[in-house]
Amino acid sequence: MEIELPKKLLEQLESGEKVLDALKTTTIASRPDYTVLTDRRILYFNDKHLGRFELTVIPYSKLQTMKAERGLLTFGKIILTSENGEDISLNLVKKDQIEPFIEALEEAMNSIAVEPISIKRIKNIGSNMEWEFEKPPELIFRSQKEVKEFDKSSDPFNELKMRYVRGEISETEYRRMKQFLESEK
Repeated sequence: MEIELPKKLLEQLESGEKVLDALKTTTIASRPDYTVLTDRRILYFNDKHLGRFELTVIPYSKLQTMKAERGLLTFGKIILTSENGEDISLNLVKKDQIEPFIEALEEAMNSIAVEPISIKRIKNIGSNMEWEFEKPPELIFRSQKEVKEFDKSSDPFNELKMRYVRGEISETEYRRMKQFLESEK
């Protein structure tokens, strides 16, 4: 990430929140807009004159749809929609920044999704490309606390519990395996 983010935007990050990727979009008549992917959420920061700004936040667990298009010319667009219908529309995104941003979004969401998400890719004529994601109703996300605890833990009881929570094993299998692990102690 080569973009220098404004101090007012960096102040909006939570303690320990890491920036994964960022886009800067501008138009002739306005100040730059920044869209930031963190390890927890998407932040859209519209820098205004006189120290004002507009901030829109979509946690990954609340992202309903994403549509992106890279056209034949120098720019493309990305539209992110939350579950409550709030849109972040990014127009005039530099063509070469779209795909890395989409890949970073997919990676960030998969780091907290119980089941991996996939983003549909559609190749059209020339260098025109489209990406689409729509969250299925049953998609479940881990909290950041669960992700950190799960990553740190190699405890077989925690791993067994997570397999049961994700639906990989039935309650009967869970009880049987738990009983086996307790007998091995």
